[in-house]
Amino acid sequence: MSALTSLRDPQFDYKIKRFYNCVLAQTISSSGKFLFAGNRDGDIFVQKLNDLQNSEEPHEAIKIYAQGDEVEINCLCFHRDFLIVGSIGVVYGLKWLEEKGELVNKRSWEIKIPIEADAIEVPDVNCMWLRPETDCLFVGCGDNVMYEISLEDGRIVRDFKGHEDYIHGVCGFGPNKLYSASEDGSVRFWSCNEKESVGIIEPYKKESLNRPEMGKWVGALAVNDDWLVCGGGPKLSLWHLRTMECTNEFPYPGKVHVCDFVEDMIFVGGEHTNAQFYAMNGKLRADIKTENTAVYSAVWQVEPQRFMSIAGFSNWLSILNDFRFLDSKIELYVPKEGDEISDEKKYN
Repeated sequence: MSALTSLRDPQFDYKIKRFYNCVLAQTISSSGKFLFAGNRDGDIFVQKLNDLQNSEEPHEAIKIYAQGDEVEINCLCFHRDFLIVGSIGVVYGLKWLEEKGELVNKRSWEIKIPIEADAIEVPDVNCMWLRPETDCLFVGCGDNVMYEISLEDGRIVRDFKGHEDYIHGVCGFGPNKLYSASEDGSVRFWSCNEKESVGIIEPYKKESLNRPEMGKWVGALAVNDDWLVCGGGPKLSLWHLRTMECTNEFPYPGKVHVCDFVEDMIFVGGEHTNAQFYAMNGKLRADIKTENTAVYSAVWQVEPQRFMSIAGFSNWLSILNDFRFLDSKIELYVPKEGDEISDEKKYN
């Protein structure tokens, strides 16, 4: 056999991607007009949002930008005219050309996560949160550390150490407050002016929240000016920031991988086919059936158009325009001509 002969069938690889697609990350452009999604296979999908306003009109074909076989898209965010990608051991930026609606598929810059001398593996970049006013990016990694990165010069400004296991979620509020959620079962409170964490909650230690069969890890969190919501193995729960007391818990049945404050509601998704919206008092406001066996990502906005996209372990994005009902779906890897594999065969 010739050394130049490919050992892999691209058509078969594409079919496998379709049937086992897992979208871990999404973000929206600064203009609010384009949606980006990234998956474990290292592909970035771009969809123009205006096309989704009228589901009966034909859509522009979704654009796919391959990042390479060794790249896993763990998290995404958008700043100015760059799509920022968090992957295995690196954060990098891709230039976005808004007028053309195109991504320059060559890294404009990259920042490598420090590796300890005795480290066995390169740490994953699991989550990111952007503070656009200061051009600072905060990343939570598989080495149990949260890093602050200056996007002006690519310098790691400082690290935040205290967690005993890898970090699942990072978010912030205001000019100084930061929060991180970890596999170690804790949510830590940070101030940019302090070296050590300034507070900690451990939901699994509260009997009514603990679900031992699902583990103690905290997989997602979100904050606003007064409240923090979080969940993972423990139930989704609402905490008052000033008193650090749990004020409510929610009956979402699965492990929690994503949550957020959406207008006057709390959104949650995880290892369940449905994503849900709750009122702050715990009342279920909406129960959204998705195509996913697990939900790993959700992004939303209210301007210039109301829009939410829910993604996870499936080849579809679930689109909501009013945060109450499923309005449409986007297929990411579309069937190619001659692809006649049946639903019955694809799981065998």
